[in-house]
Amino acid sequence: MNRIKTTEAVIGHWPEIFSYYKLPPVTGNKHFKGKCPICKQKGKFRIDDRDGRGTFICTCNAGDGWALLRLTQGKEFKVLADEIDQLLGLHRDKVTPKPKVSTVADNRQKIITLYSRMPELKGTSAEKYLQSRGIYSNQPIEQIRFCKKQPTYQGDYQAMWALATDSRGQLCYLHRTYLDADRKAPLDVTKKMMSLQEDSYLAHTESVAIRMFPVASTLGIAEGIETALSCKQIYGVNTWSTMNAGHMAKFLAPRGVKHLIIFADNDWSATGEAAAYACATKNLKANNDIERVSVRWPDLGDFNDLLQNGDQAREREFMKPQRETA
Repeated sequence: MNRIKTTEAVIGHWPEIFSYYKLPPVTGNKHFKGKCPICKQKGKFRIDDRDGRGTFICTCNAGDGWALLRLTQGKEFKVLADEIDQLLGLHRDKVTPKPKVSTVADNRQKIITLYSRMPELKGTSAEKYLQSRGIYSNQPIEQIRFCKKQPTYQGDYQAMWALATDSRGQLCYLHRTYLDADRKAPLDVTKKMMSLQEDSYLAHTESVAIRMFPVASTLGIAEGIETALSCKQIYGVNTWSTMNAGHMAKFLAPRGVKHLIIFADNDWSATGEAAAYACATKNLKANNDIERVSVRWPDLGDFNDLLQNGDQAREREFMKPQRETA
C-alpha cells in the first residue's frame, strides 16, 4: 500500500489515532478543558475533526490530524505512517528505508527558495493592508515579502512573509500574517511562526528579530511588525520586530548601537512592559556599546493604536554608568 492510501485510510479514524498518541479527544465546537498539546495554554485548544480529517484549532496553530501529530510527536511522516498502518491493521509492501534527512533543514531551504521568488510589499495588497493601519513607508522594508497564494486549512489567501534572524545572522523563524486582500484573513489565527532551526538551537539563541531596517546608533525594538513600522513612522527610528515578548526580553543590541529604544505594548497582563524592562536590564548590564536605554509605552494598546488614534506615550530613560579609564 502506498502513502496516498495511508492518508486516505485515516479519514474517520482520527479519534482512535489521537487516543493512541495520548492526545486530547475530538471536542467539536467546544474547547478542550485541558492544556493545548502544542503551546500548553489552557482552554484554547479544540479538535473539530472536520470531514473526518482530524482538524484542530488553537491560538498557536491550526491544521489537520497529520499537522497535529507532526507538531506534537517529533517524528517524520514516514515513521508516523508506519505506526498508523500497524494501528489500523493496514498492510503494504516493505520498502528500503531512505537515509534520514533533517526535516528542519529541508523546511528552511524550502522557505528560503520560496521567499527569494516573492515580490517586495510595494504595490501589493499587503502594502494596502499596512496603509489601512495608518502605515506608509517611503523606503524598502527589509526581510518582508508578499506571498500571493498562501494555502490555509480554509482555502487560499495571501500573506506577508517575514524572516527573523538571530545575533549570528542565522535564520530562526518564518512569521506569516494572513491577509484577504487589504484586510486580515477571516481565520481563527491570523499570525503564525514557523521554526527554522532545531529546538535545541532556538532555546539558547539571542536577539531574534525581524530586522526590517539597517542597524543605526539609535535602534528601536517592538513586538509586532505593525507596531515596529508605526514606531519608525512616528519617531523616525529604525525599529525591528521581536514578534513577541519572550524574544524582546532576550534581545541584546548589536555593536554600534548606543541608544536602544524599547517600544512596549501596554497590555492588561503587563507582559509587554515586563519584557521591556527585562530587555533594558539585560542591555544596561551587558558589555556592549549601549550608553542609554529608553522604555516607551502608549497610554492604551500598542504604538499602532497610538498612530491611528493619536494617544499619548510615556517614557523612562536609563543611562549606563561611564566606564572608568586609567
